[in-house]
Amino acid sequence: MQSNIEIYAPSRVYARFAWAALGCAVLAFLGGLESVYSLIPGFLCLSASGALFWLAGRPNIAVGDTQFSIGDRSVSWREVKEINSTRFLSPLVLDVRLTNNRRKWLVYPGAPERIAKLMYQLRRTSVQATFDGVAYSDYWTWNSLGSTPAPGPVPGTPVRMLNAEDEDEVERLYQRLKTVGHLDRGSDSKTGRP
Repeated sequence: MQSNIEIYAPSRVYARFAWAALGCAVLAFLGGLESVYSLIPGFLCLSASGALFWLAGRPNIAVGDTQFSIGDRSVSWREVKEINSTRFLSPLVLDVRLTNNRRKWLVYPGAPERIAKLMYQLRRTSVQATFDGVAYSDYWTWNSLGSTPAPGPVPGTPVRMLNAEDEDEVERLYQRLKTVGHLDRGSDSKTGRP
């Protein structure tokens, strides 16, 4: 038995929405007694309810140091060759390719923060796998480069553009502009206004 096992259970939100969709289907079918057109939303709500109940009934995913389990089927980390994500983020749907051209679909209907943690653990522990075509070492190299703060000043602190002498010169020119009205160095009496 492994000591460090993280268990990911499906979110209860899916079951709640499934019951709500089933209630809407019942109401639509009752309305179908009056009008046939209300059967269309009834069938749509019934199919949505079925899909949500299927998602709510997905088995737990247990992630350990040497393997991960989906229900009572376990997969060793050495068997994982590719983890490809789909466009679905909630619920999370992954195409996990194993050795000997085997394939496993991982479907996890969880909360967004639990999905992010599961993805992190899958990427961290499957050292021989590629993630959407990127090798393990390359993925973590680029991930660590993207997460380090950029060198330079911290945003929010002002950057000094001028040294102290230039600031004094700018201040002196500004005061002269305020008093005289222009900055040319010639006298106003000889040449007039520029």
